[in-house]
Amino acid sequence: MSVKQTNSDEFGHYIDNLLFNHDIELLSQFVKDMSFEKRKDFAFFTEEDFKGKTDFSLDIEVENEKRGEKHIVISLNVNLEANINKKTAFIFEMTYCGVFNLPNVSEKILEKQIQVECPKMLFPYIRRLISQTMIESGMPNIDIKNINFFDLYKANKKS
Repeated sequence: MSVKQTNSDEFGHYIDNLLFNHDIELLSQFVKDMSFEKRKDFAFFTEEDFKGKTDFSLDIEVENEKRGEKHIVISLNVNLEANINKKTAFIFEMTYCGVFNLPNVSEKILEKQIQVECPKMLFPYIRRLISQTMIESGMPNIDIKNINFFDLYKANKKS
């Protein structure tokens, strides 16, 4: 058995989650905007067309807008692009929003909830919509792994 050594920021995030994550309440969620464009050169696909030849690019941007004292709208702007043999096969763009009721906590904790915990709650729904869109458009399903929003948060803080 191995033990992973963590730095104090990661440990602090873990403690913050234990103490405060359960207080986040997702009031509603919705697709604000969605676009899927499949290039005509790629009208028909098989699973074999994708194997080893496809390069996927997934970008997610987190935005927030306060609504009153306790409510906040979190928007995840998603851009997924697939290239086969260096030609764009499709582009999927979506803005997915969640309205959250956030607890009265310190600004430091609130920032982490907005940038990490809220997006983490919304992402499974985004993944499902991407998968459903791929299947409905005649494309093979794409297995999108979970995203570590804490790592994204840390990277954005450094830049």
